[in-house]
Amino acid sequence: MPTFVRTDKCDGCKGQDKTACMYICPHDLMLLDKDGSKTGHAMRAFNQEPEQCWECYSCVKICPQQAIECRHYADIVPLGASVQPLRGTDSIMWTIKFRNG
Repeated sequence: MPTFVRTDKCDGCKGQDKTACMYICPHDLMLLDKDGSKTGHAMRAFNQEPEQCWECYSCVKICPQQAIECRHYADIVPLGASVQPLRGTDSIMWTIKFRNG
């Protein structure tokens, strides 16, 4: 389940040179699209190579805007399910919600 950035939630960490996800990604996959040429939105982070993601979810855990999510496993997506992290200040809990609730 590689990560992806929801550009409607991402604020580019308030215009800093490096975003929190860029600092923490062990594989250096996260980039800041300063001019909007990659994401269609200026100053938004994005995963430049989702297929190379190590699935450590450090970026999901650190994002202050909760703008980074993970793609769902292929076996639950057709069933209308979703996987959502519930983040706390010192923990993260993953929940699977099936289409019937």
